[in-house]
Amino acid sequence: MSDDLYRVKGMPEDEKDDHIVRAVALGGHVKAVAIRSKAIVSEAQKIHNTSSVVTAALGRFLTGSLLIAENMKNEDDTQTTIIRADGPIGGMTCVCDSKGHVRGYPLENDVPSTYHKPGKLNVGAAVGKGTLTVIRDLGLREPFTGMVELMSGEIAEDFTYYLASSEQTPSVVALGVSMDNSGVLEAGGMMIQLMPGATEEDIDYIEKRANGGFPDITFLMEEGFSPAKILDLFLGDPGIEFTDAYPVSYHCPCSKERMSEGIAALGKAELEKLSEDPDGIETQCHFCNRKYRFGRDEIKALLNN
Repeated sequence: MSDDLYRVKGMPEDEKDDHIVRAVALGGHVKAVAIRSKAIVSEAQKIHNTSSVVTAALGRFLTGSLLIAENMKNEDDTQTTIIRADGPIGGMTCVCDSKGHVRGYPLENDVPSTYHKPGKLNVGAAVGKGTLTVIRDLGLREPFTGMVELMSGEIAEDFTYYLASSEQTPSVVALGVSMDNSGVLEAGGMMIQLMPGATEEDIDYIEKRANGGFPDITFLMEEGFSPAKILDLFLGDPGIEFTDAYPVSYHCPCSKERMSEGIAALGKAELEKLSEDPDGIETQCHFCNRKYRFGRDEIKALLNN
């Protein structure tokens, strides 16, 4: 396949910029999605000053959350993914919207690293045992909520189990973050899903590809493979059809106005206490660490609204 055929509609001009690519294969029986997320993970590391193993865990979590959010369509759709676990990280929270934006944070940003083997961080030990919750607000009367036990804490297996258990969609999820002392080298992932009508042959084929020693996503990216090329390599289907692509980025929509709404929700009694402090109060966004100061007069104004 020539490089021109990997130029998917909606891709950024530079294929090394963060983006998602979607494709169908095996006669429409398989949906495939791949993502490059290096800039997103680098931004999260910078904002939260995360240690290596927390960068890897949060990076996989942000990347996997974007993959499973790819089917949100409406302007105001959002997806919140939450891990709460007993490992030293404690947990992570992530929010995605339908425009390819993501933001997230860990409960603990500085955790010592342990390794499965030299160069292979033990993310599962840092995350521990717990739950993965996915909340999708699609503008319906009630948000959809699904929760599963963590399978390993390594994140990719946990998303795979969630998709099979809560959404009844047999899937393969692969996620990776590679780093050195200078920071994040590569980050990305892939999600392969069997669609209704998939045959036993399709299922066997995908299982063999998944269990056949396919290289790490980050290794392939370091070797120059784009998300589209990774999907083509994994699926090995001459009939693969790339449907579309779109950019993804770390973005936090917080503002002083939004923060004031949160303060107002504390209630009249709490606001009256806060209004007595001559220094006012300072709030901080968990997702981007921006700080917002509210003086006494501003708090009193909230009381009178």
